[in-house]
Amino acid sequence: MSSPDEIGKDPKAARVLRVWDSPTRAMHWLLVISIATCWWTGENDELEYHQYSGYVALWVVLLRVYWGFVGSSTSKFVNFLRGPRTVFKYVRTLHLRNTPATLGHNALGAISVLVLLSAVAAVVGTGLFAVDFDVLYSGPLSSYVDYRQGRKIARLHGGTLFNILLVVIALHLLAVSFYYAYKRHNLVATMITGKRKGEAVGQELQVAPVWRLALGAVIASIIVWAVTTGFYF
Repeated sequence: MSSPDEIGKDPKAARVLRVWDSPTRAMHWLLVISIATCWWTGENDELEYHQYSGYVALWVVLLRVYWGFVGSSTSKFVNFLRGPRTVFKYVRTLHLRNTPATLGHNALGAISVLVLLSAVAAVVGTGLFAVDFDVLYSGPLSSYVDYRQGRKIARLHGGTLFNILLVVIALHLLAVSFYYAYKRHNLVATMITGKRKGEAVGQELQVAPVWRLALGAVIASIIVWAVTTGFYF
């Protein structure tokens, strides 16, 4: 029998749901920091630190892709990537304010994840082949291209591709603001704490074992190390 204090309460509304595991949240914020550092160091000609921050961004992208296949349930690509029909169906509900928050990425958020990771990978990838004016801080793979090609890649790296990345980030921030102001879904707080209150839409979070994360971190570290050496062992 319910107590007087429990009468009238909605148990689902007060339920605390686990949404994101610690590795996913750590990768998210580490990518934010590394991208911001890449931008600042690039703007201020701190090219040595620019390279280091780029390596960190590369490590995070590699680990996140790995985690998208073997990680916790809400981080797996197979659990949040949807077809065009599902995406279109979700878009038709954007104007509704009372839609429950998805446990993990919604149909549009899934696209945002792929686009953002692809944009970061493109910027970092071209940076690896970029040739600096005085060749002092050229990318570790610049020896595989000639000077003219390297300079073109450098302009693509710091120009077109980085501008595309900025647009993607701006759209991401706009979407987060929309969900907070219009739908009352605090996505930032959830990405910080890993939890939110409400009714679950989707399966409960199933956390992957730590050994998988450790293995992925080692694999990503080896790849980044190999890249920094130009694959000359």
